[in-house]
Amino acid sequence: MIRLQWLDYLAMLRERKTWLCAGILLYALLAIPLILARPPAHVRDAITTWFGDDRPFMVFMFVWIDLTMNKAIAFLPVVLASGLVLRERDTGILPLLASKPMSLPRYFALRAMSACAVMATLHMGTQILGLAYFNARVPGFQSGAFLAAMSLHLFAAIFATSLSAAIAGWVKHRGASSLIGLFVLSTLAGLALVGFYQPAWRGVTLANPITLGALALGDLDNIGPALLVPPMIALLLLSAAAIAIGAAGVRRMEA
Repeated sequence: MIRLQWLDYLAMLRERKTWLCAGILLYALLAIPLILARPPAHVRDAITTWFGDDRPFMVFMFVWIDLTMNKAIAFLPVVLASGLVLRERDTGILPLLASKPMSLPRYFALRAMSACAVMATLHMGTQILGLAYFNARVPGFQSGAFLAAMSLHLFAAIFATSLSAAIAGWVKHRGASSLIGLFVLSTLAGLALVGFYQPAWRGVTLANPITLGALALGDLDNIGPALLVPPMIALLLLSAAAIAIGAAGVRRMEA
């Protein structure tokens, strides 16, 4: 089982859609310093109001997490996971898989975990490249705070991929699965920082998993285990639950 998981992960890494996702992330990484060279005054004023901090590093982290990585995990997981099992069904491979010792729900779970691993690889690779690139291009760049904040965000990316896979497990058509996944994830990403803009809604917005991935923005100078570990655990549990729900949907195909 472990070897099959590893081989599936490697196969997914080599797919064209994965390279497309990598290209999008690389473009975003290279473009951010150009955007930050002259940030709009209203953006800087808003960040000062919301976070009480207008340092270049704070502006950068807001742009990187909310305007870049949150948007990326609203789109890339759909590319990676919205067709899981559905492609096999549409190409006529699913009946053959159903005759094998591995059940379709287990096959779905294996493929979903591979998609999550690929998303994690792309996310971590982007942050590692960014660590060197941003350190030279962003004034006042804080390597430790950047890595800590993006380590938490990684778990939000894994959840987004699990959720996209779960939708594929219940929706019968690949196009509909992609559209629903894009709508749901875009909505969650768009609402992720509402708690920072409207502190009275902070408790409610914590129900949004993408918000959990961006919590480090609230205290970049004091990031530690107390801030990072609880949302990481919550996002892992939510990811596991999403895969389990998707597997339950796929079970219908065995009937």
